[in-house]
Amino acid sequence: KAVEELNGKDLRTDEQKAETKEDEPSENYLLYVGRAQTKAERQREFREKTGQAEAAGVNLYVKNLDESVSDASLRELFEPFGSLTSC
Repeated sequence: KAVEELNGKDLRTDEQKAETKEDEPSENYLLYVGRAQTKAERQREFREKTGQAEAAGVNLYVKNLDESVSDASLRELFEPFGSLTSC
């Protein structure tokens, strides 16, 4: 029951909501709450969504980077760990 009540809830105060820029989507502030899945459940869901047995790669999202960080510097930083498909 708690999962249903909390999933998708915006936990910001009214003041914080008022300070948010109008062009910023409110989805950025919604809480995600879900039941923990077993590894088998996650694998089955992945196969159903993608039709693949295993993940071809891993998506890594990096946030809050300084504006001076370029794609080239990110590639240089992450290429020692494997091939990159996009940056």
